[in-house]
Amino acid sequence: MSSLLLAGPVRTLECITEKFVVDYACGIDVARDPWRSQQGKAFYQRLKEEFAGQNRVNFWGLDNATPECMEASLTWLGQLTGTVAKSYLAASLIHERLSQMETASARVAYYSAQGRAQLNQIKNLLGQREHKLEQQLRSIDLYRQGTVHCEQIFARWRAGHYFAFSPAGRCYVALTELLWGAFGDALRLCSEDQAAQLLELVRGLSINRLAEDVNASPRTRHYYHEWLTTPSVPGLMEHKDALVWLGNSSDSDRHPVSYSVTQSWQGIALGMPRICSAMRLGSAMVDEVLSQRRLNS
Repeated sequence: MSSLLLAGPVRTLECITEKFVVDYACGIDVARDPWRSQQGKAFYQRLKEEFAGQNRVNFWGLDNATPECMEASLTWLGQLTGTVAKSYLAASLIHERLSQMETASARVAYYSAQGRAQLNQIKNLLGQREHKLEQQLRSIDLYRQGTVHCEQIFARWRAGHYFAFSPAGRCYVALTELLWGAFGDALRLCSEDQAAQLLELVRGLSINRLAEDVNASPRTRHYYHEWLTTPSVPGLMEHKDALVWLGNSSDSDRHPVSYSVTQSWQGIALGMPRICSAMRLGSAMVDEVLSQRRLNS
């Protein structure tokens, strides 16, 4: 779907649609701006315009804090979850967000009766879909599905699909693709032993691919600038903005490497090693992007 909507730097990324819909759901009826940077916010707004069309966004007033806006936003969310967001992770996160909103709606007068009914309907439909997806996933060989997806993503990296990002950025993008796709489903739903095997598989592939991208051995240490330097290509700033948006949830304390790789508008996090090898960098990103998600699922 993203390839149909975007002609820019992220046209090959399958995680774009899933993350966008989750971000949209998490932003409904939220007073505080969730964006860490103007770059990430601007890229998100561009996606919103791509998905809905500029006129439609302006007509619905989806960025206004009114009860009518919330109802319009829920209507569009229902359409997006039915046509765009297909992954189990997206369904789970959106259902969780709607459950939080439903709890809040019972305590405040801000929600209209129509809004409460609409919220309940969408939440129930999404809950049914989440349950159906989980049943379908548990009926197949999740481990094999995860390994096949992993091989596909690293084949794309090797073929140059992520070249416009920095070496470390390519790794982050690849891991994010895995997180939102079949690999992520397998990681969350398969056995502990199989999940551990999947993590070690992607850890080894990440380390080796990073090393190859800088023409070094996995243990050769480099100053962090070499890992974070983005090639001079057309649309350079757009590539950086896309990476900022993808890593918007990275925290400088809990995810120091991912934060330093994606939030290029900020300084390097204290926990980011200034001199590091592909082995250390790749392993840290696998832990931050995938292992922690497994523990929190």
